[in-house]
Amino acid sequence: MLSHVFTTPILRENTELTAGQLAELRDYLLALRDRSPGEGKSNRGGWHSSGNLFTPEHRQFDFLRETITRALFSYVGEAFGYSGELQLAITGWAVINRAGDFNAPHDHAANLLSGALYIAVPEGMRGGAIVFQDPRLNLSAYQTDSMRRLKIVPPWHHTTISAAPAAGDVLVFPSWLLHFVEPFQCDDPEAERIVVSFNASA
Repeated sequence: MLSHVFTTPILRENTELTAGQLAELRDYLLALRDRSPGEGKSNRGGWHSSGNLFTPEHRQFDFLRETITRALFSYVGEAFGYSGELQLAITGWAVINRAGDFNAPHDHAANLLSGALYIAVPEGMRGGAIVFQDPRLNLSAYQTDSMRRLKIVPPWHHTTISAAPAAGDVLVFPSWLLHFVEPFQCDDPEAERIVVSFNASA
């Protein structure tokens, strides 16, 4: 029997947020950027909001919290096989990137789960994917002249997996999983990729 071990579950769902709800979030976050310098985290260029979007200092969107909470519990149910009582503390922030901006490799230590909810994705965007890195070490040790000659490629050959963003989609993944965001190109120099990122701890 073949067993797959050390798997890393990543959840992707379409949230079914309406265009109006996404636009409402987009406009609030753009206005927030206009009045706040933000802070530097993994972002290289772009704007990273300060503080926690789910505190009273920010306008609260019930549908935003409900959407993220639903995705987190969907992950817990599918990945952990758990459907009982669980209280999660959620923190959130926004990242707004323009062409050429990116986020360096990082994880979200001291949390259980992390994720990204895509609010706006430029039309015709090239690049801009979130890229997850395989945390296992020495994965290329299999490479020998014979393997290369025979063109045998084991399933662990690719050490990154990319997920292209789509407005309204949400991703949930383990907080320890190293990831980064690629820069993107777009015909419109003013186009912006807007995401609400979040952490959850129990």
